[in-house]
Amino acid sequence: MNKLEYGIICNKSDEKQLVKNINHFLDSAYEYRKMSKVTNKSMLQARLPFVFTHFYNQFLKTGVRWYFELYPNSDEDGKLKFPEHPDAAWLIWVNKMSYSTDEEKSENDRFFEELLQGTGFEWKLLYTYKEKEERL
Repeated sequence: MNKLEYGIICNKSDEKQLVKNINHFLDSAYEYRKMSKVTNKSMLQARLPFVFTHFYNQFLKTGVRWYFELYPNSDEDGKLKFPEHPDAAWLIWVNKMSYSTDEEKSENDRFFEELLQGTGFEWKLLYTYKEKEERL
């Protein structure tokens, strides 16, 4: 599947370390730029009914294209996106946007496996989106 959501097993206060670990992975393993911290009001409103002050994202626009976001499981009002997984304080939503060959699919899958390992925390798959299913 191309769209997945993972839970990072940590505390909400681990944000700085988690961001640092992911940015280090992106740079050292692939020489990609750091994640962007999103504070744009319209981008945050697009995450309603969850209320966030910010989240992080990164995307690769060329070749094997992908996009991911990092955001907390609990919003500013204390509402959990995945209440059955309160141990997952941070979430990574993945969109493996395009690939043409099995080799590119494997490359994309390998990148996200390495990214999850690069968080420095345990993680678990929380949700797999069906074809054309809207994001939770």
